[in-house]
Amino acid sequence: MNSRYEEPPQTTSRTCGECGNLVTTAWHRHTFQYGSGTDAVDLDVRLPVRRCDHCDFDYLDDEGERIKHEAVCRYLGVLTPREIRGIRKRHGLSRQAFARVTGIGEASLGRWENGFKIQTLANDRYLRLLARPGILTLVQKGGDEAPLRERNRPTFRQIAISARLLECQRSFSLRLAA
Repeated sequence: MNSRYEEPPQTTSRTCGECGNLVTTAWHRHTFQYGSGTDAVDLDVRLPVRRCDHCDFDYLDDEGERIKHEAVCRYLGVLTPREIRGIRKRHGLSRQAFARVTGIGEASLGRWENGFKIQTLANDRYLRLLARPGILTLVQKGGDEAPLRERNRPTFRQIAISARLLECQRSFSLRLAA
């Protein structure tokens, strides 16, 4: 880890997972590589490194992982998980309701909001549009509440097969028009 202290260590209410004593937090500058091969880039972040002075155990927790994920999102130019969650919450919708209205899969939305996956550029643009005032209302008016599979279901009439229908079928033939 490329690092140096940015701020003096601070004691927090966190306890060490190894021995149970209080840990201190020190902010370190850290460079990590994102991508692979010739496409790899180095990203710089400041991470909260937790340290137990009693047993000398150092670790990063969820906050450090969140900071690294947000750095990748900023590099890619896409919304962070917190921003995605904020868009949904500003509309006052549960994840399930937001997914139903927008057509975004509920599982995908959950992965993006929890930082397990980064959305595609197309989905990011869609989310940015949804963040604008009035756009979600247009999306809601554009479709009814019926699930997509029901709205797109073919609406063919069912014809009961009868002796008369079979007779008509036998007499039918295609002819070349002159």
